[in-house]
Amino acid sequence: MSIDLTLGRRNFMVGIGAAAIGTLAAPSILRAQSKRTIRLAHHLPIQSEQHAAAELFAAKVAEGTKGAVTIQILPAAQMGGQREIIESVSIGTLDMGFGESGLYANYVPEFGVVALPYLYRDFDHWQKTVDGDVGATLSAALDKKSGIRIVNWMVTGYRYTYSRTRPIAAPADFKGMKVRLPEAPVFVKTFSTLGAIPTPIPAPEMYAALQTGVVDAMEGTAEVAYTFKIFQVTKYFSKTRHILLDGSFAINSGLYAKLGAEERAAIDKAGAETAREQRAKHFEREAAAIAKLTGEGKMEVNEPNLKPFSDALANLQNEFAAASKGTELVEKIRKL
Repeated sequence: MSIDLTLGRRNFMVGIGAAAIGTLAAPSILRAQSKRTIRLAHHLPIQSEQHAAAELFAAKVAEGTKGAVTIQILPAAQMGGQREIIESVSIGTLDMGFGESGLYANYVPEFGVVALPYLYRDFDHWQKTVDGDVGATLSAALDKKSGIRIVNWMVTGYRYTYSRTRPIAAPADFKGMKVRLPEAPVFVKTFSTLGAIPTPIPAPEMYAALQTGVVDAMEGTAEVAYTFKIFQVTKYFSKTRHILLDGSFAINSGLYAKLGAEERAAIDKAGAETAREQRAKHFEREAAAIAKLTGEGKMEVNEPNLKPFSDALANLQNEFAAASKGTELVEKIRKL
């Protein structure tokens, strides 16, 4: 019996070729499998400064990881209000979110001192605070106690008051006024001290609350007031500048720990660069928003003397710091 060795060799070579192709293809398959999507949620409209920062951060992460990590942005309260978003990051049902120190104080009480009213001399003083030992100490405490890791420190900006019935020219004008504010202890304490009735309401609901008279006023940044069209349901824009507030992208600590070293480095770098660029453009954006509120929005603007407001809240700084075990941090901030 004769055996067709040619056919056997041909089949053998085809098998080797297929195996070789499979071997060559394997790395690309593994690379595809190793790609990661991280979901980042925020509660603000896509026109907001924070959304622009999220897009910048996403682009920098993609570049830094050569496409291995994709940041999927979930804007406009798709995942709930800001408090719900940060709670989800803490328990790990959401990868990343946009938070602020006032909300972080729900986990680490001393975090609230960073958002105390009239605490900072100017923007540079604020930057020295969040970029130095105070910011590092608070970030480490939050990471340990809540499972939330701060990726960067951005500036949300000075906060103003927008009211339906009367302007705010002096602290007494707040008496009995229902003011919408974030669900954060330092904000509640600030406005109750001024005689207002603090009314925490999630940002997506504040337009309707003003429109229906559930609240008489709201406080917030100029850009938030414009992007949420608050000028349609309020008349007076009072430049109380009561709080200079931070903002940050935060990631679930457990997820961050599971990332590879290169992925963590890329996220850290992207966060730092995003914060630097966001801060540099912030006050230009604020000026544009104020111009729109007074132009397109036709809001009546008043610039009250801030000293009576600062004086009215001076004791609050020390009382809040003591109650939150943040006295030492406040003293450090004042000395910077």
